[in-house]
Amino acid sequence: MLDLLPLPAAYAPDGGPVQCNDLWLALSHEADPPTDLLAACANVLAWEEHEVSAVRAWVAMLAPDDPPLQLAAPLRCDRSRHMQVAIRRCEGALMAQMVEVTALLAAQRAAEQRLEAMLSALDSLEEGFLLLDADDRIVFCNRRYRELYAISADLITPGRPFAEFIRIGAERGQYAEAIGRVDEWVAERLRLHAELAPIEQRLADGRWIRIVERRTADGGAVGLRIDISDIKQAEELRRQIAIREEVIAAQAALLAELSTPLLEVGPRVLLAPMVGAFDSARAAMLIESLLQAVQQRQARFVVLDVTGVPVIDTQVAHAILQCATSVRLLGAQLVMTGIRPDVAQTLVALGVDLSAIITRADLRDGVQYALRRG
Repeated sequence: MLDLLPLPAAYAPDGGPVQCNDLWLALSHEADPPTDLLAACANVLAWEEHEVSAVRAWVAMLAPDDPPLQLAAPLRCDRSRHMQVAIRRCEGALMAQMVEVTALLAAQRAAEQRLEAMLSALDSLEEGFLLLDADDRIVFCNRRYRELYAISADLITPGRPFAEFIRIGAERGQYAEAIGRVDEWVAERLRLHAELAPIEQRLADGRWIRIVERRTADGGAVGLRIDISDIKQAEELRRQIAIREEVIAAQAALLAELSTPLLEVGPRVLLAPMVGAFDSARAAMLIESLLQAVQQRQARFVVLDVTGVPVIDTQVAHAILQCATSVRLLGAQLVMTGIRPDVAQTLVALGVDLSAIITRADLRDGVQYALRRG
């Protein structure tokens, strides 16, 4: 009957000889008949003496209703092959049956190696990685995830509910926005987690984390935690620079307005005193504001006083001529006052034609001239 079985098998009645089928005997290392079933197993399997003693102790505790004792070991005749023996107690006898598990163990080792490689790859990521099961419990996280959430790293254990991890972390001060409002923050955080919504989260140490989560095929979830602190700092720097530029532009406009005020000294008569050094940019601003004022106030005369200008070079001189021409096109006349002797010599040396401009010795004469003719 044993020879009819498709697997190596052995049978040992209490107090009787061990019976083995041909498949068992083909694997046996010893030609002498075994004294008991465990000796028959030791003839096939490469057990050490202490292992045989341990198996005897386990078999001694077997009862007929117990599940079989299953053990795997290399073959004594060929250590590259592995067999699994199942030993069960029947009424008044022991039975053993073997099956080769070499391919199964090789596949298991290959799977373990692939798993180790995958876990090592996840640990090498610069992003935090978290895996949750279908019950929203923690399965695995990588090294970076623990670094990002260092305050609550001891809570990251397999089987812990994600909601519990979030709440205790908030109570410990892990999340900046949860301080002082734990219940409200936790409720909102778990709602976004259930919706798998992208989140930008600020931690207590000032770092910013972008959270991206996706559902897995078994109903669990996988998530990445990306440190975006540098991006946030760059955004804040750009915002501060934009504000500063707006302030600087407003200050520059105010200074330009103050440095070249336009005064209405009479009906349709404007006074524009030039003070300080002028370059082409400031001269262009003067012309623009002056022309707008002429048009808005319908001025007929503009008194341009250059007493406060220390140096008039070619650019400023041509700007004054351009101003006079533009004012005349708007129906007004430019009266220039305050030309000092050295400035007059400079204008002559530069060959500037001031024939289209009315000139007066000082500001009083210029204003009086404009008022009489305005």
